[in-house]
Amino acid sequence: MNKCWSSNFINILLLVLLPIYILVHAKLLPAGISGAGIADAGYISIITLTFVACAILTLLILIFNTELDAPKLTATAAAYVLFIYLLREADVHRLFTLEHVTRGKFYLMSEVPLWQKLFAAAVFILLAICILYLLIKYVRSLWHKLRKQEPWVIALFLWIVVLVISQLCDRSGLNHTHIGRVIEECCECWAAMYLFLSTVQCIPSLELRTTSGG
Repeated sequence: MNKCWSSNFINILLLVLLPIYILVHAKLLPAGISGAGIADAGYISIITLTFVACAILTLLILIFNTELDAPKLTATAAAYVLFIYLLREADVHRLFTLEHVTRGKFYLMSEVPLWQKLFAAAVFILLAICILYLLIKYVRSLWHKLRKQEPWVIALFLWIVVLVISQLCDRSGLNHTHIGRVIEECCECWAAMYLFLSTVQCIPSLELRTTSGG
């Protein structure tokens, strides 16, 4: 793998480009193009979904590639979490209900069939189990690797940070302004990029463990 992609250079470069692109999109692009770009089916959302899908595909490769010393259960749990993340970003719940299935109101709505409530509950119980498993098993190890500034962990950390920023914008008064929506959509897109980078950047360490193990 190219050292540029497996180092923190690309992580830092993306972080520098984020505010630059936000300003370009919000202030320099024609209003029509800028508005279309941050629409629900705009090109920024499409890019976001593409990167999340590529991250899932990378994890699936790790799961089924017998030449890599990848923890299969971990990769499977992470792939499931990212699959739900992908469905959330794609607003798949709108095919069934206008209310998001992560909100308690969904389970109190009389017009929602019982089977949909049970199915949604099962999906999110499994999601909670996967997240708890990953946190309990790896949070201490990830903290150690973060202090060592390992690129894939830095990318994972930046994914969380940028995603949190996007959610804060979504739940604040900024969401009712054009610049606020640009920040939210761009941060979601950059978070997806960091997620994909993290999955790709971890591969060399797996290859190294396989080689050293003989």
